[in-house]
Amino acid sequence: MPAELAGREEVLEDLIDAIEVAAVDGRMPRPVLLVGARGVGKTVLLSEAAAIAGSRFGWPRVHVELRPRTVFTPDLIEAIGRAHELIEQPRRKRALRAESVTVHAEVPGVGGEVQFARTSDAQERAVSSLRGALTALIELANTRDSGIVLTLDEVHLAARTELAALAALLQEGAGERWPLVVVLAGLPLMRSPEHSVTYLERGAWHELGLLGREDTVRALRAPAQAAGRPMDEAAAKLLAGASGGYPYAVQLYGHHAWRTSAGKRQIDRAAAQVALPRAQRELERGLYAARWSAASPTQKRYLAAVATVAAAGEHVSGRMVADELGRTTKQVSSVRDDLLKQGTLTVENGQLRFTIPGMGAYVLAAIAS
Repeated sequence: MPAELAGREEVLEDLIDAIEVAAVDGRMPRPVLLVGARGVGKTVLLSEAAAIAGSRFGWPRVHVELRPRTVFTPDLIEAIGRAHELIEQPRRKRALRAESVTVHAEVPGVGGEVQFARTSDAQERAVSSLRGALTALIELANTRDSGIVLTLDEVHLAARTELAALAALLQEGAGERWPLVVVLAGLPLMRSPEHSVTYLERGAWHELGLLGREDTVRALRAPAQAAGRPMDEAAAKLLAGASGGYPYAVQLYGHHAWRTSAGKRQIDRAAAQVALPRAQRELERGLYAARWSAASPTQKRYLAAVATVAAAGEHVSGRMVADELGRTTKQVSSVRDDLLKQGTLTVENGQLRFTIPGMGAYVLAAIAS
């Protein structure tokens, strides 16, 4: 969890507003939807929403991370069941044996998930449907003056029919007393026609991208200041430029600068210069290598074409990449779509680009070796 969520103030404002509407007015606000490439902080913001609701109101979180080619409803029903037990537990007369506890909120004992071993007759009361499970949870939350934060991650992997079924159920509760906050996150493909669901289209959408220079510098300096070893402006600007404003890289460069400045009173430019190649090597061995290794031979050729066109300073459109490959746009469209779904490439201002800054240079070096 980043110590400073720089550049995400508008999203945090929407999340806080949604939680307060549900908690104070007792009604369900419109869903909040977060879209963006991998590594820009979507999952972090899902956790932050749960932490805010947990620390302020003691609400539990119902969370599911979707998996490829797998229905999510059974996992969602199971997660709802755990939240039901968590809300119900303080007043239950029957003894339950705690098997494990996972706390997601920053305040100990708040906003957590508890799994229990049910007594035999309780096992027979297993929830048979999503509708029954969710409405039962909402009813219980209302009787206990509580509420729920429901978060789904990797929503671009959902089948439209299954997502529409969930959206229809949520729409039914829009006019009822449902203290429920819904936050969904996924790659930009969430907005494609095959995932389009009318109810969700009316939600509060936030497209998360790279951080601006000022926010990147703040994301580097604020945690260092709070930890007692300030980072000077020259060091922060050097690291900010190298990171490209990619949130994951910002954390990585900041981490290595902290390590290379051990024993000093502040993180200066000299420490940042030593940190640069170390962080770059970690990016190459980790994210870059993982994305490159996971690509098929056809995908590698496409990625190499993207890197080549970008290095030449050209507008990196699907047509330009197809021309570089000597193919038509239609012939390589499925390869492009797969790379977008995987999060290796993204589209920004009508141009294709690598999700992770610096990966283009890595790809060019890889094909040259």
